[in-house]
Amino acid sequence: VGVFKNIEYMCSRTSSKTWGKEAWKKIVVCIVSDGRAKINPRTRAVLAGLGVYQDGIAKQQVNGKDVTAHIYEYTTQIGMEVKGTQVILKPRPGMPVQLLFCLKEKNQKKINSHRWFFQAFGRVLDPNICVLIDAGTKPGGRSIYQLWRAFDLEPMCGGACGEIKVMLSHGKKLFNPLVAGQNFEYKMSNILDKPLESAWA
Repeated sequence: VGVFKNIEYMCSRTSSKTWGKEAWKKIVVCIVSDGRAKINPRTRAVLAGLGVYQDGIAKQQVNGKDVTAHIYEYTTQIGMEVKGTQVILKPRPGMPVQLLFCLKEKNQKKINSHRWFFQAFGRVLDPNICVLIDAGTKPGGRSIYQLWRAFDLEPMCGGACGEIKVMLSHGKKLFNPLVAGQNFEYKMSNILDKPLESAWA
């Protein structure tokens, strides 16, 4: 949902030289899923609803050779809205999103998924910038735009990262020690770790 909101925001920037009404043509959302047997059925259902996944056509072997991954591509005009734990799909005419979905046959962990993204799709798409987002992370409505802006303002910038925040719902959840501890860890990482890491660049 957050990714779609960012694309919508970039399309709304009509006075921008880079973005504007046709901004969606410059953005490809690439999803890499780690293992056909491991994919969450709800995730599979949402992707099917968006039109980028078809159940039942994936094969383990083709011409006697094991399949490594299944790749689906679609430009959707379906939007998403989350209400509690329910994902509601609704038409969004005039607001397309280009989707690439790579469903790896076997679970080979995160680094292998990154290799798929950079070595397979990166070479074909040849993007100016890439934004990596872990499953379960919800970017803010302008977060991806702000990351892009960091690269646009400083062409010699080699990498940028946003701050991960715990979804606090007005701070009420901070009374939970697990949530408070996670929030503290994220803040410390952003204040101490990231500036130190940037010193080596």
